[in-house]
Amino acid sequence: MNDIELIPLGKLRLSEANVRRQDSNLFIEELAANIEAKGLLQNLIVVPAKKRGLFDVTAGGRRLRALNFLLTAGKLPKDHPIACRVLDIDAAEQSELSLIENVIRLDMTPTDEIRAYKHFVGEGADLDAIAKRFGRTRRFIEGRLRLADLADPIFAALEEGKITLDVAKAYATTPNHERQMMVWNELSNSWQGNNPDSIRRMVTHSAIRSSSPMAKLASEADYLAAGGKIERDLFTEDGGETWIDADIAQRIAGEKLQAFAAEIAQASGYAWVRPILETRVTYNATENLHQVDLEPAPLTEEEQVEADKLLETISALEAESETLDEDDEAAAAEFQERWDAASSAYDALHDKPPVIPEEMKANVGCFVIIGADGRPAVASGLYSDKPLERRKARGSDASEGASGAGEGGSAATAPKLLSQKLVEELAVQRRDILAINLASNPAIALDYLIFAIADSRALYSAQALGTTLRAPSPSLTLANYPESPAHTLMADMRETLDLSWTEHCRTVDRFSAFSALDDDAKASWLALCMAKTLEASMGIDKKAGQPGPEPIDLHDHLAALMGIKVASHWRPTSANYFDRVAKQTLLGHVREVGGPAMAASFMGSKKSDLSASCEKLFAGETIVAPEIREAALAWVPEAMRFRVLAASAPCEEAPVEHEPAQEEDVATSETVDA
Repeated sequence: MNDIELIPLGKLRLSEANVRRQDSNLFIEELAANIEAKGLLQNLIVVPAKKRGLFDVTAGGRRLRALNFLLTAGKLPKDHPIACRVLDIDAAEQSELSLIENVIRLDMTPTDEIRAYKHFVGEGADLDAIAKRFGRTRRFIEGRLRLADLADPIFAALEEGKITLDVAKAYATTPNHERQMMVWNELSNSWQGNNPDSIRRMVTHSAIRSSSPMAKLASEADYLAAGGKIERDLFTEDGGETWIDADIAQRIAGEKLQAFAAEIAQASGYAWVRPILETRVTYNATENLHQVDLEPAPLTEEEQVEADKLLETISALEAESETLDEDDEAAAAEFQERWDAASSAYDALHDKPPVIPEEMKANVGCFVIIGADGRPAVASGLYSDKPLERRKARGSDASEGASGAGEGGSAATAPKLLSQKLVEELAVQRRDILAINLASNPAIALDYLIFAIADSRALYSAQALGTTLRAPSPSLTLANYPESPAHTLMADMRETLDLSWTEHCRTVDRFSAFSALDDDAKASWLALCMAKTLEASMGIDKKAGQPGPEPIDLHDHLAALMGIKVASHWRPTSANYFDRVAKQTLLGHVREVGGPAMAASFMGSKKSDLSASCEKLFAGETIVAPEIREAALAWVPEAMRFRVLAASAPCEEAPVEHEPAQEEDVATSETVDA
């Protein structure tokens, strides 16, 4: 029996002989959407089940899962006819057929996929329609179309497998071919040529994000009017815009900051007001200056009278708030308006510039910076370039304070700043209080852990993550990243995760949104982030001087826990293995699966011919006995195998404790300080 039959969906079930297990549910919804839009493009292969009237699906398990997904969603009836090729074969042949379908096949390359999307766009198809047709998101299609605009040498390298999809995405951050080729010519032959982060940094080194404070200050309208260009990055979480003409944005922002600084200098009477294109006062700006602490100007008699009246008003409003009907929105809004007006007026009276002693007026000034909201702001703190004047001011304050205390202690003196050492000690103790409470709240701690390793937008200062925990990808010294189907799948897997939380600008908002995800979504992020941190290791020991990464026992243990079959993910070819080992090694591999007689039959072959023969043999394309084919399809080189570890022996030494070493460091530091 080898005919095409239409079988009701409800009579189909997955065969036990189907070899696909680990990734059987990946992208099922996308595949279901594609089948819903275009129908089943490839027949299922089935065999009659032992139970009369049912059929076991030997090849096409993912398609069956997608069809059942549509059945559960109510989009297909149970009696929907499915085209199936019916075979009459035994269990061993079923498993072999399933293995051949899953291993010996060639997926569409990214460049072929790009050309397909570009073709449909050229035919006038809508992006949303294309996304539904292929079971993808609109953003995914937009990203692939951006890759279509890569410079020709880079697109050719992607097509030939010389660079990975991640590397191509890094170059496509900008559509500017000139900038792409500048980075390509500099990095393509270096170890950084395989590092997407390095490429992306070089491509955008002279650009700024539209969400940055500098961009907000310059304003998009003024930037575009000055000839600035904007690009949209389709390959990052936020999907924001990039201003590629940073010099134009800096010039516009600098002019606005300079004008604001001139206004402050005129109104304040400071000797100097220096604008800096930063969101904080940098160390370089104050390296040769000395911070001074001055008292604010006292209130005049009229201002004091006004302040007292405002305090009375605020006190009356506090009493009124206790009787306020919170359900009356109009009354509550009117009350809030009066409260804000009184509070703002009181704060404005006391928000006065400090009094600068006559002897310091010639050299005291301040800095103007860019606020987080993109508006010019006066940075806190005054500075002087004369340390002697600073000491005089402090000495004068100290003597006045002592005099006031002797007369009854009524003089208002500014509190002294805490010492750096005390501030650091208090910070550590505050941290410990947070730590002990976090250690008592595992749920929050787990959210924090996953967020810290998943969030790629963390900044310094107020936007920092506040933890040393990171999950960086390990560095590689290879000139080119090897062809790896699993690596390509990893790159696409991230696009299936819930990315909604990454759209927020503030770290706190991103964490709140991440914490609101369900446990499955969080677990998926944790698994992907952990997977990206794995270091390379070998499946063979290095006792015989074998080069390469050291074997890692824990990797082998994890592989055993997950039941990983390397042959299901990777097959040796002439390009990735056989052409790169000695002839005697190839003969040894043939002997391992086919025995001495088969190895002897290849003794007279040239190395190139033997390599080609090995590629076919280990792909199951050579006509050999079933047991030899099975062994060949399950074979991988020793270096690719995960080892079977021996039983653990008792530890001979106690584990090393690290905490006491840190305490010794603290003690040493205190001794030095003393």
